[in-house]
Amino acid sequence: MSRKTAYWSVLPVLVCWASFIVPASAQHFQAVTGTLVSVSAGRSEVFGLDSDAAVWRYAPSTKSFVKIEGTLLSSVAVGGGSDSQADAVWGISANGGVFKFNFQTKVFDAIPGVLSQIAVGVGNQDKCHPYEVWGVNSGHAIFRYNNCSKEFVTVSGLLSQVSTGGGDVWGLNSSVSENIFHFNFTSQKFVSVQGVLTQIAVGVNDVWGTNSSHSVFRYNPATNTFNSLGASIAQVAAGGDGVWAVSTSSTIGRFDPSVESFLGVPGNLKSVAVGSGAGVLGVNDSDAVFAFIRP
Repeated sequence: MSRKTAYWSVLPVLVCWASFIVPASAQHFQAVTGTLVSVSAGRSEVFGLDSDAAVWRYAPSTKSFVKIEGTLLSSVAVGGGSDSQADAVWGISANGGVFKFNFQTKVFDAIPGVLSQIAVGVGNQDKCHPYEVWGVNSGHAIFRYNNCSKEFVTVSGLLSQVSTGGGDVWGLNSSVSENIFHFNFTSQKFVSVQGVLTQIAVGVNDVWGTNSSHSVFRYNPATNTFNSLGASIAQVAAGGDGVWAVSTSSTIGRFDPSVESFLGVPGNLKSVAVGSGAGVLGVNDSDAVFAFIRP
C-alpha cells in the first residue's frame, strides 16, 4: 500500500515541448553568480559542484556561491529541512567515500561507508530517522542511515538508484524486468511496482519518473501503476517547490496540476533541481547557474 495519499485524476496529456504554452507572467530563470555542473536544493540550502569536483554553498546574503574548502565530491544531496530541523547535506567522493556537511565547522566530515549514490529527505518514522538518508553501492546493496547509532544499516534488496521525499522511499534496479520498487516501512522491505523507469523522483505527495524512451510518468496510488504524461523528457524533478522537467532539447517545463500539464518556462537547462523552500535552480550546457524567479 502506497504511503502517497494525494491523487490527481490522470488526463491524456501529450507533452509537446516545441509548442509549450508559456504563461503570460513575469516568471523566468535568472542567472546566479557562479559556474557549476550540478546543483541540489532543500528547504533553505543550495549546494553545487563545479567541474573540478569542488563544493559550493549558496549564500543568500550575497546571492552567490561560496566555495567549501577541503573536500572534493562527485555528487551532493540536500534535503530533509522542516519547521523543526535544518536541511541535511550529504555527498559522495569519486572513490565512493561518504561525507556529511557540518554546519558548525563549515566542512564535510567523513562518514564510514562506501556508496555510489545517496539521497536525503525528511524523516517521520522514529527518533532515529529524523532524516531519510539512503544510499546504494556499486554492487546495488541498499543502506539507510541510523542517526542514533551513527551508521549506515543494510536494507534487504538490490537497487541501482534510490530516491526519497515526503518521508517516502522509492528505488530502481536496472538488472530486473520490473525495476521499480517502493519501500514498505511496516515490512521493512522494498515491494515491486509495475513499470520500467530509468530515473525516479519523489516529491512531497507524488512520484515521477522517466524511461529510456524519454517518456515521463506519474504514479497513481489508486491503481498502483505509473501513467504516461508525455514524451521527450530528459529529466524530471519533484519537491515542495513543484514538479519540473527538462526536455531532450533543453527546454523547461513546470507541471500545473490545475490543467494537468507542463507549462513552458522561458530558458534552456541541461538539469534542474527542485527544493522544498529553497527554490528551483538549474544549470545549462555552459555550466551557468540559474534560479527561477516568481512574479
